[in-house]
Amino acid sequence: MKQHVALHVATWLLLRLVPKDLRESLLGDLTEEYVWRTNGASPSAARSWYLRQICASFPHLLWLMITRSTWFPTLGVALVAYVAVGVVQVIVYLAIPSSAAPTYSPLGLFVVFPLVSIIGYVAEYFRRRAALLLSGMMLAAITALTLLGTENVPFWYRLAYFVVGPAAVLMGGALHSSSATRS
Repeated sequence: MKQHVALHVATWLLLRLVPKDLRESLLGDLTEEYVWRTNGASPSAARSWYLRQICASFPHLLWLMITRSTWFPTLGVALVAYVAVGVVQVIVYLAIPSSAAPTYSPLGLFVVFPLVSIIGYVAEYFRRRAALLLSGMMLAAITALTLLGTENVPFWYRLAYFVVGPAAVLMGGALHSSSATRS
């Protein structure tokens, strides 16, 4: 069952990286070969082959996406927005008085959420998909801090930041997208 989910996820990721003009032919070729291999060999061998093909394609497709699109300006906007989120967090946590642990205040989460949403909105205003990229960057940073951090952080706080930060940015980006389509 896990491999079937892996096939769907890998195909979904592949379709996000492949330029629109190449998607149908690439997916058609992969599917045709996969069906042929499923009939000729074991289904698990065919799934393994399919996943290897997709994984081997990722570096080339990422490079193609970078060179064919406008990701560098989008990345620049997302990086500036990421720094802005950091500055907002520092300012909010310095402003919230607490004797025990100022960085673990639930009030901080409630104050940061709308501010980060505004940053996501502004990032999306300057570059389409900058909020999505910023959300991914924040999720990657939170994951790295959780896995590599040695600080004793409460579980609720870690879980909240996995949800609050990226969700706030995505919400701000979605607000901009919805207001841009109405105009």
